[in-house]
Amino acid sequence: MTGSDISEILDYVTQQPFLYCVGTVLVLIVVLVLFLKRQPKNVVAYKTEDGSVLVSRAAIIELVQTSCEQLEDVSKPSVKIKVKGPVTHFQVRLKLLAGGRMRDVQKTLQVHLRNTLTENLGIENLGQIDIIATGFKSGRINAPSREKEPLLDHDDLEIKDVETIDEPDNFETEQKPS
Repeated sequence: MTGSDISEILDYVTQQPFLYCVGTVLVLIVVLVLFLKRQPKNVVAYKTEDGSVLVSRAAIIELVQTSCEQLEDVSKPSVKIKVKGPVTHFQVRLKLLAGGRMRDVQKTLQVHLRNTLTENLGIENLGQIDIIATGFKSGRINAPSREKEPLLDHDDLEIKDVETIDEPDNFETEQKPS
């Protein structure tokens, strides 16, 4: 492509107002999506007549991580925070380790986080605390140990009376001498 080809393309684009509109709309959509997906830097814990008390996102993440470290069945927690009006919602993503039961982890973590976020950080308007398992880390697989049982050799048994098999009293077996 030469310089004249590029200038021809630019001349064509500048003469088409429709392309300007489409480009502008696409840029606005991208900016809007990025703005809506953005995590808040601070969360309003509570308001007083003197002003608002804020908690940093980093403090909330640290709280969730230290809480998850106390549970031996959880690893790699991450937090998403959504603020809808005065209510703050949390989404905690984690990996469940072998032996961990999702129901137990969910209940323990939700109760602990709700208490800690309200009592320690002072967040009053707590919404949902969703727990999402993003993976499962299996423990080590141990093959079942098989104890060798002595096998009965069919050559060691001899049936004496086959005709009286229906009568258990007359059924006899004799072992061959070794």
